[in-house]
Amino acid sequence: MIWGEFLMARTSEPQQGQEASFGFLVQTLARRIDATMKERLLEHGVDIKVFANLMALSHEDGINQRQLGATLDFPEYYTSRNVDALVEAGFAERRPDPKSRRSFLVYLTEAGRKKAAELPPLIRQVNELYLSDMTEGERSQVIALLRKAVATSKAAGKP
Repeated sequence: MIWGEFLMARTSEPQQGQEASFGFLVQTLARRIDATMKERLLEHGVDIKVFANLMALSHEDGINQRQLGATLDFPEYYTSRNVDALVEAGFAERRPDPKSRRSFLVYLTEAGRKKAAELPPLIRQVNELYLSDMTEGERSQVIALLRKAVATSKAAGKP
């Protein structure tokens, strides 16, 4: 796979420019999904910056920031800021790690657990909005191909 300014998709039809660029298409879709999620999350009192962390902690509570960042593939500084925002919003709290005097474990508060429980229907709605023109088979294929691209980028040492 070639990493460059534009990663061109191979197609059976000759295409040029942005409509054939994997990177451009992924970025365009990501921006649109991000804007929709921001809007919908704000209706539920959640900043998009804390969304992924909130959902990750709802699946695995009581982990340290390093583990949380690794789970989400976020850099440590970004995870730290997001945990600060979660704590400030009242969705999480830091507790001393009994195994390490230097680290803290992050736990959802009751408010955080309630808020995380509200969000799966919203996530499904946004996913449906962007996948509604696809068959179940196409949806599965898109997810599988995106996972493969993410794995390839990790193997290539790309963030």
